[in-house]
Amino acid sequence: MEIPNRLILTALLFSVSLAIASAQAIKTFPLDEQTVYHLKVGTDKVTTITFPIAITAMEGSGLTLDPKTPAKLLLSYHAGDRFFSVRTLVEGATGSLNVICNRAVYVLEFITDKEPFQSVQFYINDGPAGMSQGVRRNVDPARLLGLLDKAKAYPLLSKQYPEMVSQIAKAEPFSTALYSGFDVILTRVFRFDADDALAFKIELVNRTDHPILYVPQSLAVRVGPTVYWSALSDASGIMPAGVKDSQTGEITPSHSQAWFVICGTAGHGRNHLSVTNKFNVLVFRREAL
Repeated sequence: MEIPNRLILTALLFSVSLAIASAQAIKTFPLDEQTVYHLKVGTDKVTTITFPIAITAMEGSGLTLDPKTPAKLLLSYHAGDRFFSVRTLVEGATGSLNVICNRAVYVLEFITDKEPFQSVQFYINDGPAGMSQGVRRNVDPARLLGLLDKAKAYPLLSKQYPEMVSQIAKAEPFSTALYSGFDVILTRVFRFDADDALAFKIELVNRTDHPILYVPQSLAVRVGPTVYWSALSDASGIMPAGVKDSQTGEITPSHSQAWFVICGTAGHGRNHLSVTNKFNVLVFRREAL
């Protein structure tokens, strides 16, 4: 049965409205040593905070890395990562954290809220001078969500509304990256040139008989020596277990999907990447809690 065009357009508009609502939980800020960042965290949702450069060290108050140690806030961080997560352990909790990156100290203040931030991304602000040299400003999260929705709806839009996708470059490389216990197949790549953004659809193949956890916020692609981290991801963070035959012991792999978007470069310049580039998809495991 053919879906009426009016319903398709309504669904697309509804998707965009959801993207705007979701943006309330997704925040981006320029890095500034002279600013104290007030971040909302919650008891039932995790707030993941990402820096554009490696974290050297952290010093905090009211936080703990060990759930068994009494504290108001739980911090999840692994040395060498450029991101960490915070969750409130008690109602009304507050805390503070000094994050040291490249000899600079950035001050974060946490406060409990019923509508916490779920993703906070810091970026390097090069200012107006950088803009004149081809450096692009940060793309609003609502815009990124809209681009991701358009990539997902591409097959339908290309048939019903070809003018809406006429400026989108598309490739289906079906290249495979092999990991221990699982494979990552890059099935589709879309480029939105005006935003200097690329959307990726990947298939995760779990070849084991146990679930594999990964970090959705750390999805990335490597092109040559350069790594481009996701600015937005739509991923569950878990690869379901494959099915093991009780008689033969053979495992039927499970298949799951994930989407993510990269935008510009870490220094807020344009990446100028083509959909025909050779992308190596990076997926980082997460240990079970």
